[in-house]
Formats: sequence, structure tokens, C-alpha cells
Amino acid sequence: MAKLYFVATSVIALPSRDAGVVSALARVHPCRLSKTKGSRLLNRREAVKLVNRNNGLETIRFALGAGSMDIRSPSAIAIDYDSADALGVKLGESGLEIEVRKASYWSIFGYYLRHPDWGYRLTTHVGLGGLILGIIGAGLGVISFF
Repeated sequence: MAKLYFVATSVIALPSRDAGVVSALARVHPCRLSKTKGSRLLNRREAVKLVNRNNGLETIRFALGAGSMDIRSPSAIAIDYDSADALGVKLGESGLEIEVRKASYWSIFGYYLRHPDWGYRLTTHVGLGGLILGIIGAGLGVISFF
């Protein structure tokens, strides 16, 4: 199981400049961010998996500090409408249990395979196809020696 950073109990709406499919941001209270690499806190732009404990829905987002937002509670998280919809919650809602976990490599890869923006999705599929063809070519090259 991935590392649990904290459990968010309330959801705040991201400003429109941070919202959107391409950016996929989640803003957290500054006390949740690490000043140095390797600590037990979140790093800036680290991929996190948000999991709603109440219904099991999840999504991948990239963590940032509060920026110009006023996130007063360390147990609050600011997300956009698409994230709230994916988690099955309403913006501004409190009394929630949303786990903020470290996203695994495979969950990030899966996120980009199903990304809503075709540019990200296509490049991931082309890269995966190139990897598969490269492995097949290397296998055929090894077989040709025998």
C-alpha cells in the first residue's frame, strides 16, 4: 500500500487559473509540504492519489502549496471540479475522509494512459508501443544468433 500523507476532511474550490484538465493540481496547507527532499512530507509537484474513504473513488493529482489561496486548515485540500466529480464529493463540503497517498509509478502511468487530454494520452500510447516494439526487436535479435 502506498504511503499515507494525511486525511483531508474538507474540500475547497481551486481558483479558475489553477483548475482544468491539463494542470490536475491539488493545493494543500503549507505545513504539509517539505522544504527538503526525502522527508515524510509531500514534495512540490509530487503525484498524489486522492482516495475517498466513503465510496472508494480515487483520482491522481499533483500537490502544490497554498500559493495565493487562503487554506486555513491543515486538513483541507483545494481541488477543481473534475477532481471533486471523480471523488464523488461537492466543492466546499466538509466532514469528508479523503486520503492523500503517494501515487505509485503504475498508477501514474495508468493515469496518463487514460488522461482526458488527447495530447498526453497519445504520447503515452506511442511511447508504450515503441517500448513493446523495441522489446520484440531485441528478442528477435537475440533469437537470430541461434
